[in-house]
Amino acid sequence: MTTPHWPLTTERLELRPVTPADADAFLAWRSRPEVARYMFQPPWTPELATRKLIDWSGAPFSLPGDVLVLAVVERAGRSVIGEVLLKWAHGTGQAEVGYGFRPEVAGSGYATEAVRAALGLAFDVYGFHRVFARIDEENTRSSRVCERLGMRLEARLVESDIRPDDGAWATELNYAVLASEHVSAGR
Repeated sequence: MTTPHWPLTTERLELRPVTPADADAFLAWRSRPEVARYMFQPPWTPELATRKLIDWSGAPFSLPGDVLVLAVVERAGRSVIGEVLLKWAHGTGQAEVGYGFRPEVAGSGYATEAVRAALGLAFDVYGFHRVFARIDEENTRSSRVCERLGMRLEARLVESDIRPDDGAWATELNYAVLASEHVSAGR
């Protein structure tokens, strides 16, 4: 495994490890019920944002269970517009990818661009064999991101989790892509 060179740069974005100074930016989406519901967490408070960003800053990413959280920065405006994370899954050679963005940037293609960079990081730098995403079935925008990136729908887990905002049972979709598929697709 090699060490990433930060920031990761795409056409319009930079991805870099989070810092405690990103707490206010993260509140722009994590505090909103319509976003938090798809993260299967309650909306964040300023105190929780500060604590989480301190915990995530400089955290190791070398063992199963470790999480690497990256701030997604719009290069043109230099503002943090979202997050992408990789979670080292228990088991051999697998990681989970997750992401969240300010609702105001929805439909811009930023999520697809950022997750594509995260997949490249997972496969090309960290050497994972398989990356998967867990998506609330009602979050159709997020499902489309996975599909655009060549991830296949592998499972539909009917009413497998409860949303904290409304207590409703949610159905989870599991998408995944293998390193060999990612490379062969020219991504």
